[in-house]
Amino acid sequence: MMAGGIVVAISFLALIALRWRIDAHHAEVEAGVAALEPILQRWLVLGGEIDEVRTTLRGLSPYAALRSLARLATQQVTFERQQLLARALRDEPWVKRILRDARSLLWWHRFDAARLLSVVGREEDAGLIAALLDDRSPAVRLVAMDAAARLKARPLLQQELDTLHLRQDAVQAYQFAALARQPGIVAEALVDRLTPEAATSALNSYIDAAGALASPVALDRVRELATHPAPEVRVHVARALRRHAEPGTPPVLVQLLADADWRVRAQASRALGALRCGIATKELAQAVRDRSWWVRYRSALALAQIGGPAHEELLRLTTCDDPMARDMSTLVSGLSSAAVVEMSEV
Repeated sequence: MMAGGIVVAISFLALIALRWRIDAHHAEVEAGVAALEPILQRWLVLGGEIDEVRTTLRGLSPYAALRSLARLATQQVTFERQQLLARALRDEPWVKRILRDARSLLWWHRFDAARLLSVVGREEDAGLIAALLDDRSPAVRLVAMDAAARLKARPLLQQELDTLHLRQDAVQAYQFAALARQPGIVAEALVDRLTPEAATSALNSYIDAAGALASPVALDRVRELATHPAPEVRVHVARALRRHAEPGTPPVLVQLLADADWRVRAQASRALGALRCGIATKELAQAVRDRSWWVRYRSALALAQIGGPAHEELLRLTTCDDPMARDMSTLVSGLSSAAVVEMSEV
């Protein structure tokens, strides 16, 4: 009984100590932010000396310096000014101390190194960042993506694209945002990968990346994949083309609107609505009679999105001879403009 009480007491004291440590670290970081922010603002806005930033960070503990700098740099410093920060801070003793733990057995040390590299990383850090991109911890990999995006190192971008299809959807979305910081290099790398010979899972990821980046040159190549034999690929093609407002896109989407796979037809309808393709009004009206509920829904929403004659066609469908088309057009035509926009994005 006494032993159990001792264990409970020790656990309670450990929790108190942990809470005290967390509070102390939080206070230390907040004090660091309060000290650094006016100095950083003076450098950014009034042309102050970057030496003041360097000196202020030297006066903080490595823990507080990292977190203060990372928070403020993310919120206030443009990508171009971060390059100046990187040159000024990369060789600071506290920076080197944190980066020495980039290969630590403790994931939070590797996380701190990746986070710091996302602010002060330089070309010579490419090898270290590459290792962090393949880290066994998902948290470290995510932050390493930001670090890779800071550099124009093609091998890092190649590595990110090569592993893109292995990531979960949420991680891919984060990765797209990081890749968007080097759109030219990424688009060039995507064009080489957007070929029918690529594995389906990888090809789908490349198509999604082209759509997320809205890269015209990459989306031109995506458009050429509209006849790919795999329906999963055609689904991704139709989805990505809603970001490609070019004259050659509507005819391809109209073609996909007649695809044998209902998922492709639904995404083609969605894309035609997003692009406000009035020339597809007749085809979309016919698609409201589709055997698939989801295709009917997407096509009706597209007609509402396009508006004008397309919306008039939607209203005419409310009295047509097809009961399913009639019900769907009645449902969608009763939506407000805001509701149409919101539901079209889902």
